[in-house]
Amino acid sequence: MALSLKLRQLLISIFILLFLLPASFVAIDQAFYTQLLTSTEQKLEVHSYAILSELAVSSDTVELTNNALAPDFYRPDSGLSAYITHQRDIVWQSDSSLNQSFHPLSDNLTPGEHLFRPVLQGNQLFWVLSISLLFDADDYTRPLSIHVVQTDERLLAPQHAFRATLLRWFIGIGSGLLLIMSLAYYWTTKPLSRLDQEIRKVENGSQEQLQGKYPAELRIIKEDLNLLLSSQNRQKQRYRHHLSDLAHALKTPVAVLNTSALSQQPELKEQLDRITAMIEHQLKRAASSGQDVWKKQIMLQPPLQKLVTALSKIYRSKNIDIQINCADDAVFRGDETDLMEILGNLLDNACKACKHQVQISVLCKADSLQLCIEDDGPGVPLHQRQQLFQRGTRLDTYRDGHGVGLSIVAELVTSYSGRLTLDDSDLGGARFTVYLS
Repeated sequence: MALSLKLRQLLISIFILLFLLPASFVAIDQAFYTQLLTSTEQKLEVHSYAILSELAVSSDTVELTNNALAPDFYRPDSGLSAYITHQRDIVWQSDSSLNQSFHPLSDNLTPGEHLFRPVLQGNQLFWVLSISLLFDADDYTRPLSIHVVQTDERLLAPQHAFRATLLRWFIGIGSGLLLIMSLAYYWTTKPLSRLDQEIRKVENGSQEQLQGKYPAELRIIKEDLNLLLSSQNRQKQRYRHHLSDLAHALKTPVAVLNTSALSQQPELKEQLDRITAMIEHQLKRAASSGQDVWKKQIMLQPPLQKLVTALSKIYRSKNIDIQINCADDAVFRGDETDLMEILGNLLDNACKACKHQVQISVLCKADSLQLCIEDDGPGVPLHQRQQLFQRGTRLDTYRDGHGVGLSIVAELVTSYSGRLTLDDSDLGGARFTVYLS
């Protein structure tokens, strides 16, 4: 199903919000982690210099002259420890390393070089800063390496706290942005909604012009639509007036011809009747609103009741039972004259052809209308059905009553982009069904 423009805009805005916020969260989190690694390296380097400043080296011992290191080096399981190695042997280690499953690696570093790297030992990750130096011990030089070690848990603890704070802020920012976007969406699309509602009112005939106040971008559209509506109405009225004038101008000569003695000849009388029927037909066709873009909504119940009452009086001698199955809210979108023409012709033919029963059924949905008129008469033979909808067919061609007027009904239905069908009724006669959308 196609989405409306406003819904697509809202979905795009939400998608952008859902994409940008997580992407920003990840970028900030990674930037903080990178900065955290740099800060950790600097701190471990400071600790290594502190160890170096307290280090006393002799030919057989390596020790620190005083306990001036950070307290974490003396607290077990603090996550921060230090080692001094000579080649592969540990010659000194801090108290905090006693319960730690870590062994310094032999790095073969150049004296004066330092190296910061992650080391995985025993399924545990450590961050190690190693510095290699040469120390004078009595009468020879002794190479030593200082390793300052920090566990990954100690490194990630600040990141977890930062991530939790960042998440709370992003949830708040996201909620605020979503609220602002919703309000902005409602505010910017409100004129479009009002314009859409007004156009629907014009379509169903509730009003003839767009009357609301709109922003400059929509004001031009409103004015153009109003001009189009006015032009269409003027053109339609002018067309109808011209045809009406023409019909009245022709009726007088035809009336004079009808009073002539020659008009009583069968051939001339038939042609005069055809001219009169064609004039009436073209007038009704000109009055049709089937091609109009803007159509009124006509309630079906009142005209149906009016027609049934009139036909019951006309065919009182037949004692016809006319049943109506029509919902109270059923509507016809178009001109009331067209509706009366369609219903009047079909009901009149059904009353002429029926024995005692005529049934009217109306099925109205949101975008379609189905009118079904059936009778209990003799019906229409298959080979004659197509001829009923041909222009010029006269009522007296069929003794059962179906014929003239059906071509008018067919053209009216076609002008509304609908269709008219004829088949057998369950009542035994003919069933005419009008489908409109």
